[in-house]
Amino acid sequence: RYCKFEERQGDREKARGVYERAVEDLAEETNDETLFLAFANFEERCAEYDRARAIYKYALDHLPKQFAQDLFKKFSAFEKQHGSREGIEDVVV
Repeated sequence: RYCKFEERQGDREKARGVYERAVEDLAEETNDETLFLAFANFEERCAEYDRARAIYKYALDHLPKQFAQDLFKKFSAFEKQHGSREGIEDVVV
């Protein structure tokens, strides 16, 4: 919630910092893809596509596959929209 508040206030750096702290503090304790999806969507809204890509890749590397089905689908769609042919192939393979 706090991330969205900061984003609505127009302070992207503070919002990014909150997301980063949440990933540091919570990512190891939970197998929930929701935090990563929200963070990647935030970076997409900011047109920071390389950052969003890095978040997707990090999450897919750290979450068990059974907990990352939506994340994989969103990453595939993201690469189709913003990536190169090689990037799309990397996601599929």
